Amino acid sequence: MQFDKVTIVGLGLIGGSLAWALRESGEVRTVCGVDSDPGSVEYAVEAGIIDEGSTDAAEAVSGAEVIVAATFVGSISDTVRALIPHADDGALITDVGSVKAGIVREIDGFIPERLDFVGGHPIAGTENSGVRNAVLGLFSGKRLILTPTAKTPEAAREKVSALWKLAGSDVHEMDPDSHDRVFGLVSHLPHAAAYALVDAILSSDDPDTLLDFAGGGLRDYTRVASSSPDMWADIMTANRDNVLGALRQLKASLSNIESALEKGDREALLRIFNAAAETKKERIK
Repeated sequence: MQFDKVTIVGLGLIGGSLAWALRESGEVRTVCGVDSDPGSVEYAVEAGIIDEGSTDAAEAVSGAEVIVAATFVGSISDTVRALIPHADDGALITDVGSVKAGIVREIDGFIPERLDFVGGHPIAGTENSGVRNAVLGLFSGKRLILTPTAKTPEAAREKVSALWKLAGSDVHEMDPDSHDRVFGLVSHLPHAAAYALVDAILSSDDPDTLLDFAGGGLRDYTRVASSSPDMWADIMTANRDNVLGALRQLKASLSNIESALEKGDREALLRIFNAAAETKKERIK
């Protein structure tokens, strides 16, 4: 499927990488990028990530066949609401937020019949942020989750699926609530745990000494703790109930390890560690 104009609002890591992939595909006539930072827009144009750019979203969405809201989770609904009066009839709006249920329900409640909305979440990224850290090929072979509802026309599902396939994504569908439960555990929990581990070290009596001796284990485990704090505060607040449930599951697992250590039960530790090690080797790659 070919596209005439795609406008991406928010030139961060995800928005910038998507714009770059679409431009390189040769199947989109005009890739337009929008960002409140003029420097990001200028960089994206000069680097060949977008064809044209603007700091004025209202102007940039005019004539767009597809509009992608690539802002922080906490502002996606407001971004979409602000764009609606300026979008052409028949335009498709989608997003890239890693929390879906609240966003999808809210937007489904106010999107006019002349427009379509399909929620989306690319399962790809790095700990870096901003368009200067955009990665060509970031989505290649990675899953993209769409969260259509009963209100979503089949043509809109097919169009947004085709867009992400141009970026190299493997497209799947989930209902919004299942999405948030799953990613509360497999994505949001690991970020919370990484932040918590660094916080535990900073809360010790001698954090500077401890950090001087930190090695590869701590570095690898806490890689995502250098991700944008603003972005992740938004994500965890938006998915609060699922993240709280995931944290309780983690606490239960830590309690099992704590109990085994208190009892000096090496066999119990081995059962937990062996199951985790086998799962990591076979399923988490």
